[in-house]
Amino acid sequence: MPTDLSDFDADLLAQMRDDFLTEAQEILDRLGPLLTQLEQNPSPEIINTIFREVHTLKGAAGFMSLTEIQRLAHRLEDTFGDLRAGKLGVTPALIDLAFDGVQRLATMRADAARGGPGVTEIESLLAQLDAARRGGLILNRAKTGQRVSALPEAEAPAPLTPTTESTLRVEVETVDELLAMVGELITSRNALNAIAERMGDEALRSNASAMNRLTRQLQALVMEVRLVPVERLFNRFVPVVRNLARELGKPAQLVIEGGSTPFDRTVSEQMYDPLIHLIRNALDHGLESPAERRQAGKPETGSLRLAAERRGEMVILRVSDDGRGIEAARLRRVAVERALLTAAEAEALTDEQAIRLIFTPGFSTTSAITDLSGRGVGMDVVLQNVRRLRGSIDIETTPGGGTTFVMELPLTLAILHVLLARVGAHCYALPLHTVRETLLLTKEALQTMQRREVLFLRGQPLPVRRLDEWLGQAPTPASASNGHTQPAIVVSLTRGPEVLVVDELLGKQQMVIKPLGPYLGLVDGVEGAAILPDGTVTLILDIEKLILA
Repeated sequence: MPTDLSDFDADLLAQMRDDFLTEAQEILDRLGPLLTQLEQNPSPEIINTIFREVHTLKGAAGFMSLTEIQRLAHRLEDTFGDLRAGKLGVTPALIDLAFDGVQRLATMRADAARGGPGVTEIESLLAQLDAARRGGLILNRAKTGQRVSALPEAEAPAPLTPTTESTLRVEVETVDELLAMVGELITSRNALNAIAERMGDEALRSNASAMNRLTRQLQALVMEVRLVPVERLFNRFVPVVRNLARELGKPAQLVIEGGSTPFDRTVSEQMYDPLIHLIRNALDHGLESPAERRQAGKPETGSLRLAAERRGEMVILRVSDDGRGIEAARLRRVAVERALLTAAEAEALTDEQAIRLIFTPGFSTTSAITDLSGRGVGMDVVLQNVRRLRGSIDIETTPGGGTTFVMELPLTLAILHVLLARVGAHCYALPLHTVRETLLLTKEALQTMQRREVLFLRGQPLPVRRLDEWLGQAPTPASASNGHTQPAIVVSLTRGPEVLVVDELLGKQQMVIKPLGPYLGLVDGVEGAAILPDGTVTLILDIEKLILA
């Protein structure tokens, strides 16, 4: 029976609702992989785990008077109770119904999260579940030839078992405030370090060193609170891959690696849409049809891999397929056909630059428009979202051998790692994720191609720009090269790497990014501002937008 909530305090009721929504999402995230494991390797343990999960969801929904969620969860519980008792067998059609149930539960939970009653159309599904439990014909309408599996890193799928943890739920806003305070502490720490070095006082240096250590430890602890396993994100794609593979008629195996890798909750949530685009493209464009794979000597079942690993303060995400790969020559040809480039411009591109044409807005190699592709949207959205999160994306591809998209993302957005550079009398900060490497240039190393300065770096011609000209500053004597070496930075841009000449490199720094404020608003080419250790303010440059400004 639903609980009468009228006697509860409004604040308490709101907290209870938030707790339910959080718990329900965690249950739904676990159910997708469990159902896929059950389809591939039925076992009593997996059935029992699924039964317990839907039972928990049913009880929680009933307590919150979310009747429709409770009804559907109850019916799924009964169905898996029959499976547990041996009254039903695991069939593709029954798994289809269970996935449908999970998706409708997710829809109702989303409606409840928006303040709605948590409802959607479920009567037809309830009728089909009842027919299945009675042994109706629904069990015989399996879609043949398609199977998707979500495998952990081990060879055989290991059933998930519930674990008991001692946890305390804290509001995300509270953690964000703590992280912001840590950021301010970092600014004070940087200033103290500068004062200690300038004064040369050993006691002050000792205290500054202790503050350094404590700040690092506090920052690490606060960040850990915000981290969640990346498998919570990856598991949401299990039913997506299964359904798309069946729709496209392409058998596919989804492999998840590094699921325990910690990931910032906010970054994880904002990476859902980019990963959906990459997965759709991998299934629609990357993987060949079964006939094409047989002809190429590949297994009929394609492989799609989601992998994660942590490297210091960054997380590396990979989306891989073993499909047809990307041909640079074809992208050059399409760019010319669609008047995006001239024939000469396309021919001058390296293979790496040609492959990155897929990030151009409106660029598509598909002639037919479908629900999945051909509309010229998708990959540019992926790039924009990754860059918005201060990340980078690279492509590794082999024609006939598959494609991997490699995304490097920060653990947190509140604290930014930058490279400081001086141009004239001013200091600027470049986000470290845009920096590939630093160089010392001589005038003799530069060449001219198509009336532009270029530097050949490992055989690749890179355009050379001078930051003072880019910023509209008058050249300073330090930036007018007379054969002396000048520092330069190789930066990663959408169209490929370029070389940025500066007057002096001042080293790396952790900074707290601040908005420019209501008087300045948004300025093209400037991401924000930060306070330097000496108390002065520096601009944090958005190199990508600075080119177009």
